[in-house]
Amino acid sequence: ECYVQNTAREYAKIYAAEAEPLEGFGEVPEIIPIFLVHRPANNIPYATVEEELVGEFVKYSVRDGKEVNFLRRDSEAGQKCCTFQHWVYEKTNGSLLVTDLQGVGMKLTDVGIATLAKG
Repeated sequence: ECYVQNTAREYAKIYAAEAEPLEGFGEVPEIIPIFLVHRPANNIPYATVEEELVGEFVKYSVRDGKEVNFLRRDSEAGQKCCTFQHWVYEKTNGSLLVTDLQGVGMKLTDVGIATLAKG
């Protein structure tokens, strides 16, 4: 989970750097970092920790495609999430797709990655 989200976060940083000089582009999606914490004295020795997102949680894209969310199409955050997905797909020559873009505004969490590679 940490590896997937933090990998997607690195792509989001590159995307932001490429979008920054574009006049009028504005804010870009940010994938928040997630950390693995070792708690040896606990019954569950590992946990993930990330920033708390406060506000309306929105799913801009989902893996199974069954859920329709008009905020994806009708909001700036939703459109930019779709643009980011397409950008990653093109940047990796179609071998990687960031999925499950969801969060509060432009701050995203719990993302997924689909790849052409097996394993």
